[in-house]
Amino acid sequence: MSAPAPVAARPARRREVVLRIVLPGIPACTAVLGSVGAALVHGAIPAASPLVWPLVVLALGTMAYDVALRALSRRDG
Repeated sequence: MSAPAPVAARPARRREVVLRIVLPGIPACTAVLGSVGAALVHGAIPAASPLVWPLVVLALGTMAYDVALRALSRRDG
C-alpha cells in the first residue's frame, strides 16, 4: 500500500467583519444618577438611610430635565 499523494493546502480565506454599533447618547444627568441608582439597588446604600428618598427625588428630577431637553431640541430642530 502506498502513501496518499500530497495535496496542496488551500490558502486560508480571511474575512474581516466590522460591526458598528451606535448607542444612543445618554444625557449626563441620567448617566451620573444611574450609578447612584445602581448603588441603591445593589445595597451599597442601605434602604433605611436618610439619603434614599432625596436621591430618588433627585434622580427623577434630572430624568425629567433630560426628557424636557430632548423634547425642546426636537421641537426646535
